[in-house]
Amino acid sequence: MIKKSFLTFCFAILCFFVFCSCSQSCSLAEKNKSGQVSVKVLNWNLETFFDGNFDGNEYDEFKNSSAGWSSSKYDERLERLSTLIKTVDADIVIMEELEKEEQLYDIYNRLCSNFNLSRNYSYGCFTKSEDSSIGIGIISRFPLKNVKTFSLDIRTEGKLQPEMRPIMTAEVTVKEKALTLAVNHWKSKSGGQEETELWRNYQEKLLAEIAQECYAKGQCVLAAGDFNRDIVEFKRISGKTSIFNVALRGNEEVNVYSPWYKENGELYVPGSYYFNGSWERIDHFFAGRSVTIQDFKVEKNGEWASPEGFPLRYSVKYGKGWSDHFPISCTVVW
Repeated sequence: MIKKSFLTFCFAILCFFVFCSCSQSCSLAEKNKSGQVSVKVLNWNLETFFDGNFDGNEYDEFKNSSAGWSSSKYDERLERLSTLIKTVDADIVIMEELEKEEQLYDIYNRLCSNFNLSRNYSYGCFTKSEDSSIGIGIISRFPLKNVKTFSLDIRTEGKLQPEMRPIMTAEVTVKEKALTLAVNHWKSKSGGQEETELWRNYQEKLLAEIAQECYAKGQCVLAAGDFNRDIVEFKRISGKTSIFNVALRGNEEVNVYSPWYKENGELYVPGSYYFNGSWERIDHFFAGRSVTIQDFKVEKNGEWASPEGFPLRYSVKYGKGWSDHFPISCTVVW
């Protein structure tokens, strides 16, 4: 049985730097003749993005300086992250595998502009489960509100539930039009794909319930994150009568659109994650009703890619690399 937990304490408007007026930040978005607005969204799994402090909950290779980790290496990673965000220039940045809320302030300070305040990411939120080492976060040029987390407590499977990160939702408002963001980081396949599929199924069901609730309230919704499930592992909707091409399976199926499928049904190339000699498409945007995704892109052209075109994963020992995932971006219209 699914138990939902609403943990509003994860809501963190970055108070000391929220000085942009709504009119300033809203000028970034475009509004078309039909009254729709559009913003650019970036999603990236940062790969174990710990800060320079040793709190004891880090992965082994980040626990202390003798393991090779240091505050200077964190600063270098922070600079690389900031460089990528500046390069993509998205209005909303969604991140997986951040360690703590305070890192949103570090990112903000690296990106802060004193000359064009409307370009600043003046709003943010973060959450993670109580015993987890890493969580999920958002920074935004537009106000975020009604932030909630949804957690799972499964005790009916005859086995202990592994650590599963919550889904975080946040409402972003642009020119008085609201969009609900649902940020995900599903259970990895560590321990075996078949053995762990059960838990991803529960997370899919939870996301479907969240989307269904948004639909019932007439809300626009965009799900994003690292789902640790390739697009071909989701239920495919075929046919030319609907823009939707994927069904999220819950108590009721919820139809959404994924940009990984092109109009001709072929898959977008390449994927966002390269593993065991093949590309995987496990980082996703899913658009719900009244939401359109345009200009979908795997951000593969930059210093974060190897000469062969693969993600440059981070090495603690050498302090080199970026992440084992490519970022993905798109323009969202609603």
